[in-house]
Amino acid sequence: MNRGWHKLAILVLWLALPTSAWTYWHVWDQLPVRMAVHFDANWRANGFTSREGALQLGLGILVVMLVVFTVATLTILYLKPAAVWPALVISYVVVGFCWYGNYSIVKFNLNAQAAHSELVGTISPARSDSGQLVFQLHS
Repeated sequence: MNRGWHKLAILVLWLALPTSAWTYWHVWDQLPVRMAVHFDANWRANGFTSREGALQLGLGILVVMLVVFTVATLTILYLKPAAVWPALVISYVVVGFCWYGNYSIVKFNLNAQAAHSELVGTISPARSDSGQLVFQLHS
């Protein structure tokens, strides 16, 4: 069996990294300084970090997944070539999920800015001076 196509399929998997990086880079100036990166069951943001933190977290998770699945798939390719296609399918599904997560976080944060200002007015819950915000709400 020719193993060249399998290696090419593994290499194509790595295209998720530059495309995710480009997703952040393309809209970097439009992203809020404080980004939502974690959501509850109702898709409400409940975890926040900086733009830089979101980029490092998203791309870091993607790199770890790419390394793990590349090593696993290459190992399977050399030890049991008949099982490489299921391994590739699983790799593409998991890495695709991570890629889509990065894309969704960027999209959510681009669209959430207008929603915060319309719903809350001049006081935004995303501000970093939350102590002052609590004081303002109780006054």
